[in-house]
Amino acid sequence: MSNPFRRSMASIAVAGLAGAGAFVVASPAQSVPADTACPAPFPVADLAKGQLVDGLTVSSGNEPDVFTGEVLGVLEDGIAPGLDMILVRLSNVEIDRVGGIWAGMSGSPVYAEDGRIIGAVAYGLAGTSPVAGVTPAADMQAITAIGPEAELDAAARVAIPARMQARLVESGMATEREVAGGFEQLPTPVAVSGMRNLARLNKLAGRLGLDNVHYYRAGSAPSAQAEESEIFAGSNLAASISYGDLSMLGVGTTTMVCDGKPIGFGHPFGWFGETSLTLHSSDAIYIQEDPTWAPFKVANAGGPVGVIDQDRLAGIKGLLGEVPETVQVVTTVHSGGRSREGTTYVSVPMFAPDGAAFGLLSNQDRVFDRIGGGSALVHFTISGTTAEGEPFTVVRTNRYANTFDISFDTIWEVGNAVWSLNENDLVGIDIDNVDVTSTMSSKARMFRVGQIQIKSGGVWKTLTSDSVIKRHPGRLINYRAVLNSRRGEFGSKIVIGSVRVPEAAEPGSFGQLSLGQFFGGDCEECYFEDVEGPASLQEIIDGIEDAPRNDEFVANLELFSESEEGAGMVTAQAKKLIGDVITNSKFFSVRIRR
Repeated sequence: MSNPFRRSMASIAVAGLAGAGAFVVASPAQSVPADTACPAPFPVADLAKGQLVDGLTVSSGNEPDVFTGEVLGVLEDGIAPGLDMILVRLSNVEIDRVGGIWAGMSGSPVYAEDGRIIGAVAYGLAGTSPVAGVTPAADMQAITAIGPEAELDAAARVAIPARMQARLVESGMATEREVAGGFEQLPTPVAVSGMRNLARLNKLAGRLGLDNVHYYRAGSAPSAQAEESEIFAGSNLAASISYGDLSMLGVGTTTMVCDGKPIGFGHPFGWFGETSLTLHSSDAIYIQEDPTWAPFKVANAGGPVGVIDQDRLAGIKGLLGEVPETVQVVTTVHSGGRSREGTTYVSVPMFAPDGAAFGLLSNQDRVFDRIGGGSALVHFTISGTTAEGEPFTVVRTNRYANTFDISFDTIWEVGNAVWSLNENDLVGIDIDNVDVTSTMSSKARMFRVGQIQIKSGGVWKTLTSDSVIKRHPGRLINYRAVLNSRRGEFGSKIVIGSVRVPEAAEPGSFGQLSLGQFFGGDCEECYFEDVEGPASLQEIIDGIEDAPRNDEFVANLELFSESEEGAGMVTAQAKKLIGDVITNSKFFSVRIRR
C-alpha cells in the first residue's frame, strides 16, 4: 500500500498567514442577548434592502467592538441549495482603516435593531471590501441538532446577479473585478508554531481538507485549560488540529453560545463533519493590512476551553468544558550538552503522523539549532489501545547520518509508524502517546561498503561485480566486508558474518546476495496479486520493530526457481549491528548447486 503521509510530507514544511484572522475592539452592542440560550433568529424572508444592522467583532484582545451597517439584499441559495447568503455593507473604525472586512472576522454576529440575530459574517469579495456575505443564524443554530449525514454541496464561489453587481460598483463598495469574481468563503487564518518554513504547508492543508486557510507564524498554544468565560458572542474563537510545540489553530469569531455550545465561523474550518478539534480562547494582537491580498487578524491562542465536535457547512459548533482526548507526542532531544523536552497535543487522529514527525522536527530544530549534517540516535515508543480495549505498544530504535539536514532526515520513521497503525485495515485503534528521544551530534558518522570477500575452501576470496557465489542448500555463505568512513574521517571497520542458504532452496535456482544497508521493506510499488498484507495488528507492530536499522549490516539472500508447480522464491537474512550508519549495499549473483 502506498503511503500518502510520506509522499505528501516529503514536500512540506509550513506557510505564512494571509486571511482569516483579525479583530476589532469595542463594548458589546445593546442588542446583544445573553449567552444562556440561542438568541432568536431574524427570518431571512423579512429582511429588507437598506435595513440597519449592527454587530460584534474583535481587533485587539478579546473584547469585541461594535460595527454598523445595512442590508444590501439576499442571494437565494447563495451558499448552497436551501442555504441563502445575506449581503451587508459594514463599517467601523477598524474596518474603515484597513479598507474592509478581514480574514478572522468569520463568525462575527450581525444583529437586527430589535436584538434578533441575523447571522454571521462568513464570505467576502476578492481583495478588500466592506461588503460581507452573512450565513443565516437559523441555519447555524441547526448545527446543534445535526447528525453525521452527508453534507450539502457548497459553491466554491457565489455569483452576484448583474443588477446587484452594478449597484455595488456604482456605490464604490467594490470594483468591477471584485464583483465579477463573486463571493468567496473568508479564509481561516491558521496560527502555526514549531515549523521552520511556512511556505509549503498548503500541500499538507490540502491533504487534511483545509483548502481555504492561510498560515502565519505564531506562538505555541498553552496546554493549561483557560476560562470558559472567555468564549461569548463576538469573542475570538480558535479551533486546533494540534497545540503545544507544534500548534495549528484556526482563528475566527464566536457567533453565539447556545446552552454552553459555542457556534462560530459561519462556514466550515476543514469540513470534517463530526470531529474532535480542541476549542481554544484567543487573544488578538492586531489587524494586519494587506494591499495585495486582504487584511487578516493576527492572534495568540489561549488554552483549551472545550471541544469543537461539529464542522459543518454553516459553521462550527462546540461544547465548553469538555476538552477532547488527544494524542500526546512527547519529544526529548539532546545535543552538545543541551536538552529539551517538548509536547504536542494532537486533537485530530488523522493528523497524528504529521504531529509526531513535525513535533520531533520542532524540538530538534530548537536544540540542534542549525540546518546541517550530523548523526542521531532516535528511540520511539507508541502506545494505545484497540477498539476492543486491548493495549498495544510499539518500540523502535534507529540511527541516522547525513551531510545535509540531520534534523529533517530523522522524522519520517516515527511518522510512518503512526500512519501504518492508524490506517491499518484490520482493527480500529486509538493512539494515546508517542514518546521520542533523539540524541544528536554534528559528526556525520557514515560508512560505505568497500571490499567484500567470501570464504571458499578455507580461503578468503575477493568478489568482483561479475562473481557468482555457488552453494548447496543448507550451507553457509561466510563473508568479510570492509567498511570505509566518509573521507576516512573515522577510519575503517571490518564486519565478519554469515548467512545460511535455506534447505528449501531448489538445486539450480538462482538469485542475489546483498550486503550492507537493507533497502527493502516499504514495497510502495508492489502490486503483485499474491503478495499478502499483515494478518494481525501484531504483525504490523513486528514489521515496524524488526525492520532493518540504518546501522545494521544486513546479508539478504533471495533465490528464485521455476518448477512444474510454478515459480517460487525463498529468502534468508542475517543482521549485525555495527553502531554507525551504512549508506550503501553491494550485490552478487548466487546459484544453488545441484
